[in-house]
Amino acid sequence: MTAVEHTEINYQSTFGGVQKAIISLVGDLKQLKKISRELNLDKSIPLIDDVIERVQNKSFSVAIVGEFKRGKSTFINALLGRDILPSDILPCSATLNRVTYGVTPAVKVIFKDGKEEEVAIDRLEDYVTKLTAESEDTAANVKEAIVSYPVHYCQNNVDIIDTPGLNDESNMDEVTLSVLPQVDAAIMVILAQSPFGESERRFLEDKLLSNDLGRIIFVVNGIDNFNRPGDADRVIGSIQNRIQKMVIDRAKEEYGENSPEYEVYIKKIGTPKVFGISAYQALESKQTGDAELLASSRFAEFEASLEKFLTEERGATFLQVPVNRVIASANEILKTLDIQENALGMKQQEFQSKYENSVAEITDLREKNAQEMNKIDAAAVEVKQRVRPLVTQFPEQLKQSAITAIDSAVIDLQELKNPRSASEKLGRLVSSAIQKSAQQQSEKIQKEIEIGLVKEVSRLENFANDVVGTLQNIEMQFVSIEASTKANTNATGEGITAALAVFTGFGGIWSGYQEAGVKGAAVGAAGSFGTFFAAGLVAGIIGLPFTFPVVIAVGALSVFTGRRLVQKVFGGEQIQNFKNNYKKAALTEIENRLGEARLEQNANQQINETFDKLKQTVRQEVDALLDNTQNTLTDISAKRERDEVMTEQEREDIQEMRKQTERILGSAQGLSRQLTQKINLAEKLAD
Repeated sequence: MTAVEHTEINYQSTFGGVQKAIISLVGDLKQLKKISRELNLDKSIPLIDDVIERVQNKSFSVAIVGEFKRGKSTFINALLGRDILPSDILPCSATLNRVTYGVTPAVKVIFKDGKEEEVAIDRLEDYVTKLTAESEDTAANVKEAIVSYPVHYCQNNVDIIDTPGLNDESNMDEVTLSVLPQVDAAIMVILAQSPFGESERRFLEDKLLSNDLGRIIFVVNGIDNFNRPGDADRVIGSIQNRIQKMVIDRAKEEYGENSPEYEVYIKKIGTPKVFGISAYQALESKQTGDAELLASSRFAEFEASLEKFLTEERGATFLQVPVNRVIASANEILKTLDIQENALGMKQQEFQSKYENSVAEITDLREKNAQEMNKIDAAAVEVKQRVRPLVTQFPEQLKQSAITAIDSAVIDLQELKNPRSASEKLGRLVSSAIQKSAQQQSEKIQKEIEIGLVKEVSRLENFANDVVGTLQNIEMQFVSIEASTKANTNATGEGITAALAVFTGFGGIWSGYQEAGVKGAAVGAAGSFGTFFAAGLVAGIIGLPFTFPVVIAVGALSVFTGRRLVQKVFGGEQIQNFKNNYKKAALTEIENRLGEARLEQNANQQINETFDKLKQTVRQEVDALLDNTQNTLTDISAKRERDEVMTEQEREDIQEMRKQTERILGSAQGLSRQLTQKINLAEKLAD
């Protein structure tokens, strides 16, 4: 095998750099697909197609969250450079507005029943606001509005997602949280003059801290309203310190201050990303071309940081997936070419002996693969056993949180004069307590699944090495491989680790740098698993809806008033009696609601789906490698039986395929090194 030719792509951490890398990788994958087809490596083709489709459909998605009237829509319009979304001074519905690139301005409205409707862009307000009773009725049935517009920012394959305001109806929070695990970044818009209202604080503490805070960027809007620049800086610093304190307090509560997990969590989160800007000034400056006003808005600094984050941290990790596939497929092609070129020239007895040995080794690997599938099933059972006590304790934990909230509530005799108001106050406290408890218990369950999954992926590395070793042995039987080319054949296993990386959310951190193993990959794992478990939704992993705590509080109030206990309490009973009666109503409601839920069944379903996906990924990758190798040997055996010899044209074709593949491989290996350096650098900067 000749030395690998290195033609490196100089990766730049810009939107243009990502697009350039994608275009190059897609072109290389298509060329490898063509060569694979010529060599009858049929099982490689769907694996290549899957990655091509994934890469070509990739767009960076950025969600914008915040309270009503915080300048959220103005901020989005400033990012886009023109007025596109309705101002958030208008009361909006629980609808997602997705802005994407399109040559012609257009709006596609997707309704909750699945129906779609194309509408003029100037009618967007009629579908996503509550300006009139008619528009409010229409908006109530809208799931999402996709706004296509020829704006430069979105032309970089960036989708901007406008989420409902946080301080409106409760279902708006649910819509917002449902999208967070799926985005590359979330930007929380805070007003400089009144930072952290009640819903903002609650959303950050109870929801965002449950997601990967490393993907959250905080924008403090309205710095132009301060008379002195120093005032804005002081407010921004204060907000950053407050967020940092919330993170630390959450980590102490979750892990314990002196625990190793606490240190890892704090290190991983790093310093919160907080930027002070003026969305109004930024939008005005972009529309008028006023460079001085743009500088005053501090918007350019924010935009540069967002682009760097998306391309250097998220983009580099994403690009490792197609890079890994290029490396795996290129090495498989080179192995096949070596076997084809040398096997036809062997004596029949020598070939037959090596052919039979190779088929036997492949058969053994297939049996090992089946055994690995059984081990994955066993790992799933083990996780279920560890999760079962947590699920069993779940109802009692919720009840205890409600009891504690009620017992610690401060209610005076004056408040008892308004029974409904006092009951609603307790309801809010109970709802918040249940929300927090459910989230904590759900995270413990999720963590057990993550631990089991990471452990299983780590164990599977040994199997991946077995596959690599066996295929290398087969190749060496037909080809004399020099030590200088050993690194190339070792890369065959990168297809397996790449597939696992795609599944687990570890990105491409392992592949090409296998010495890091799972420990290296696990650094960024916490946020990635949200893809599977919808991190941030209350107890989503066991099937409880986001609105569960609110339902409990409202239900308790209805039971409370329905039994006419209010009249009794307010007829002279003491505050403690009032609390006791509300407590009974709340606990009854919790029992009734949880009785309808299938907690353990839902948790087991999540575990089954997770480990079944792992099995499918490993099986598909290993089967492709083994089938392709065996088919290559079978084709050569058939040619030998027909006394076929390799023609000069076939030799030239093989040399041309080898040359193309080695060029592609060298380029991918160089890009892989650059991407890994970017990822490692981003992690160091976050420390």
